[in-house]
Amino acid sequence: MRRSVKPMTLFLALLLGACAGSERDFKDNVAEANFKLGVGYMQSGNFQVATEKLTKALQYNDDYPEAHNALAVLYEEIREYGPAETHYKRAIDSKPDYTLAKLNYARFLCTREPIRTAEGESAFEKIAADPASAGASAADAYAGLGLCARQRNDPAQAETWLRKALELDPNNTSALYALAELSQTQNKTLQGRAFLQRYHARTRPTAQSLWLGVAIEQASDGDSQLRREYGVLLLSQFPNSDEARRLKQPK
Repeated sequence: MRRSVKPMTLFLALLLGACAGSERDFKDNVAEANFKLGVGYMQSGNFQVATEKLTKALQYNDDYPEAHNALAVLYEEIREYGPAETHYKRAIDSKPDYTLAKLNYARFLCTREPIRTAEGESAFEKIAADPASAGASAADAYAGLGLCARQRNDPAQAETWLRKALELDPNNTSALYALAELSQTQNKTLQGRAFLQRYHARTRPTAQSLWLGVAIEQASDGDSQLRREYGVLLLSQFPNSDEARRLKQPK
């Protein structure tokens, strides 16, 4: 005769399953809360606390790709390149279709020592060729290829890739800024001004972008009034930046 499952046995099994689920939910919630706090501290420039929060997020969920990616960006920012690469790889391993982490890692490779630029280019080419990366992601990949070409001191190829990025996404701020910067180095003042104005129309100015505006308008065919306006904005909005200190240095 088949014996039925005792009610107490069934109750305990359900209770243990619920507890296991509750524990997982608790850990995921704590990880997410610390991840959000970490990103917030990163944005405010408090990298020490950001590191603590993101590390804590991973203590509760070690397979949290967004936390690995954020921590990689943070380590790269403070020039701890070994941990940065480790966390980029973990982010991609945890989520193989995580395009943002792939883009960040490819850029990381391109901006390291020249021997790794080819690795970065290869990674960007794979992203650009992936049908799943159509649109903005492909544009970001071409903007990244432009960065790699500049690292190889190939401005003509860089411009080709950057313009390709804008064909796919006319509002791609990375490509707009890079083309403004590239134009300035080539003494193409009108072109540089136009790209920088398009950049500022789509995102808030940074100390770096305002300094670039000053540099563009310092050319012999630059606009002295526009140069002064960039300088005023730089000193008022970013008074403690390296760019502001450079602007205040006597000529």
